[in-house]
Amino acid sequence: MAEIGEVEIKLETYKTQLSQVTTALSSCPGDDDLIALQTDLTELISITESELLNLKKNQLLVNFCDSESKEEEHVTEEDSLDSFVGMKCSISHTSSWGTVQQQNCIILSVDVNDNSETTVKVLFLTPSSREMLPCKHYLNSTCNYENCKYSHGFDVKMSDLSDYVEPNFDNFVRGKRCLCKTDEELWVPATVTSVQTEKIFVKLDGSGTEIECIYENVFPLQSEDSESDSDEELNISDLSAVEFTPLHRAPPNISFGGWEQHTNSFGSKMLLKMGYTPGSGLGPRGEGIVEPIEADIIPPGVSLDSVRELREKRLIRTVNKLNSILTKKAAQKTNSNNIKLQKSRDIFVMMDNIFKSQNSRPKQQPPKNKKPINKVSEKTVRVKSVSIENDILHCKRRLADLKKSLVRNKHDPTHCSRVQSQISAESKKLDGLMSKQKTVENELKFRTEKKKLKVF
Repeated sequence: MAEIGEVEIKLETYKTQLSQVTTALSSCPGDDDLIALQTDLTELISITESELLNLKKNQLLVNFCDSESKEEEHVTEEDSLDSFVGMKCSISHTSSWGTVQQQNCIILSVDVNDNSETTVKVLFLTPSSREMLPCKHYLNSTCNYENCKYSHGFDVKMSDLSDYVEPNFDNFVRGKRCLCKTDEELWVPATVTSVQTEKIFVKLDGSGTEIECIYENVFPLQSEDSESDSDEELNISDLSAVEFTPLHRAPPNISFGGWEQHTNSFGSKMLLKMGYTPGSGLGPRGEGIVEPIEADIIPPGVSLDSVRELREKRLIRTVNKLNSILTKKAAQKTNSNNIKLQKSRDIFVMMDNIFKSQNSRPKQQPPKNKKPINKVSEKTVRVKSVSIENDILHCKRRLADLKKSLVRNKHDPTHCSRVQSQISAESKKLDGLMSKQKTVENELKFRTEKKKLKVF
């Protein structure tokens, strides 16, 4: 390639010189030196072109031979890569919520990318989530979704493949941990409750229900002893091969989700479905917090500095502390009521209390008999007349407002019925006041006529 480039550069140089000589001859047509130089350059260009043509032919021949050898190597390499298809292996898979698991899988295809790196597409044999579950339509080449919610295979490097973890049913007895295949074809953690000849009964960790499975739908999890003997180099958390013990454990009498007794317990249900064990810490290995974050009860209108000082002096109460205090007070009140009830059960004490309560009651004085209107003074009668007139005026205003409200809200039957009852009550009250006013007016008229008779 370097020789071809050099010859092409020389050829371009000769052509440039020839064009310059031709331009000079156009201005001096009879110059013998320029004519001789033009002839030499023409011959040199023809020789150079033939040389360049021979070099290109040789290069094409070499490339053709190399391509044939590479095709033969590629065919042999493809045959060797196709032998990996269908093999079982295991890979370290990171789930969508961040946990790393060692999953058994099967190789679906092998490919070599542009960087000469060999990658394989695998399907999981024990999928624990929907994104890991193989798409049936994709396997039949009938899936038309670009972003399918099921797996179309995961691409991993050939160097990241590990040995397939064989299921070990030795010492597979009650209490052993395993993965169980559900009706949704997902593998969930469970605990063995009973082992029979052809069937296994397991209890699911998430829902706590006991189901019946065959051996093909159960994958035993390796215990700590077998893991240390068989695989000392495994440093990644392995859901399908390792059972981890949480680092932080709460007391066994903790009530999981007790704070959700007034809700639908959505949070605790989600935690249990994701494999959380009540009483352990959060996180894939249980290294997180165990107790939930408590809410502090802070006095209103207090600055942050004051809150910090109160917190240092431990004067700020949490919701749990306040609930415990209220519970203690309620228990004390209940105890005191029980003591009072026990004392009242004594017949003599009960009778004594009854007599004491009757004697301690103040005697009700009989109501004072109101004097009839003809027995009171004239001043009292006139004062009563003015008071009745004011009550009548107020009652008439009240009736007018109620009638306006009835017209304004005539489309509301409930409101109309309530206003009608108020109008009837006010009408009765007005009738009573009018009769009282008539009685008072008659009394005043009688007394006025009596005064006139005394004059004569």
